[in-house]
Amino acid sequence: MNIFVMTDLQKLAFDASNSVVREGYTKEQLNEAIRNAVRDACGGEWNYYKFMENRYKVFAIMAEIMPVAMHANLAGKFDAFAEFKDTAVGDKPYFFVEDNTTYPVVTVARGNMDVERNKIIDRNFTVATTNKAIKFYEEFDMFMAGKMDMGRLTEKASVAMSNYVGELISDTIYNSYSAVGTNFKVNGGFDAASLTNLIEHVKAANGVEKVQIFGTTTSLVNIADGFGYSDRARDTANNMGYYDTFRGTDLFALPQAYGAGTNSFKVNTNYIIVLPASEKIVKVLFEGEALVDMKDGMGRNDMQPEIFFSRRIGAGAITVPEGKYGLYRFE
Repeated sequence: MNIFVMTDLQKLAFDASNSVVREGYTKEQLNEAIRNAVRDACGGEWNYYKFMENRYKVFAIMAEIMPVAMHANLAGKFDAFAEFKDTAVGDKPYFFVEDNTTYPVVTVARGNMDVERNKIIDRNFTVATTNKAIKFYEEFDMFMAGKMDMGRLTEKASVAMSNYVGELISDTIYNSYSAVGTNFKVNGGFDAASLTNLIEHVKAANGVEKVQIFGTTTSLVNIADGFGYSDRARDTANNMGYYDTFRGTDLFALPQAYGAGTNSFKVNTNYIIVLPASEKIVKVLFEGEALVDMKDGMGRNDMQPEIFFSRRIGAGAITVPEGKYGLYRFE
């Protein structure tokens, strides 16, 4: 995952998010070090007046930590097909898409150079971002007592934002179906011959010998090889919940989770994606710094202080006529 050069505090937050043991410190001790940084920003003592005097220093610490915690939560889950970039606000980096057209070779008479030219057409595209936000509140007396744990709120906000990005990646792939070339999509019930044909098209379009299949466990269960499976393969399916290979092509399960405040799956269970190894077909952009702000509750009748977090986030998928990947949507 491509991320910016981290500060010492961000490295500390990254280790804490990944449960990395640093010089004998546990995850809780790393988190305590972050809380100490917040306390130090308040002059070494936490109380309401000290915090209000120094709160923008605290918010700066929280904004510094949040992007790192988000990346740590995303690491390893979508790296196989998603590229992540952080940019300054207003910057719109271009993602490069290489021309993978197979050009024709023609027969000409000896001494003849009158051959139609072919231009190599690479593409660049950018991703639009929108502001995504989340807000937490606490009772005023808990805040006064120092029980409004800023590090914990930052972690919860980062996890929520990361979950949203996972859902955004899944939806971006699923919704790209209409833009994918005809030979690179299948819609309907599972058919082994149709999947085999789709795999061959993706191999040919990308000039590779091996591709991979990704989907949720629920969607991968749809894949059943008509050739039959060995005892080892059936044991693997019993252990993993799905067969891990289809006619020489490896299958990998995407992480699943509930949508916020629901018992509904947030990652679509209705499709699988076929793509070459390490093909980053989804581009995710984080624009600008995280924003953290607070209302101290004095303007509310219930005196409940609120913490606000936001980041500009966007995603786009590579969809070119030549086809970079294949989609199989189950109906």
